[in-house]
Amino acid sequence: MDFYSQIFNPNYMNQSQYQQIQAQIMQYQQNQSQEVYNFVKAVHDMCKAMKKLDPEHQQQAFALCLAEFAREFGWGNQ
Repeated sequence: MDFYSQIFNPNYMNQSQYQQIQAQIMQYQQNQSQEVYNFVKAVHDMCKAMKKLDPEHQQQAFALCLAEFAREFGWGNQ
């Protein structure tokens, strides 16, 4: 039995409410899958653009991308 089935067990919950929650969970999962796809495509596009740079500027771009990740996610600010 998966997590959602344990938490939202239809035996202990209104069936229409259970189905509504299940539909929301499925929509959330689909949205997240689309966002993963979008992210991977963006990384692919970034790599394609980076290949147009000479090695020195590739290094610079890579370092700046890492710095942007760190800034966006607050890494090093704990």
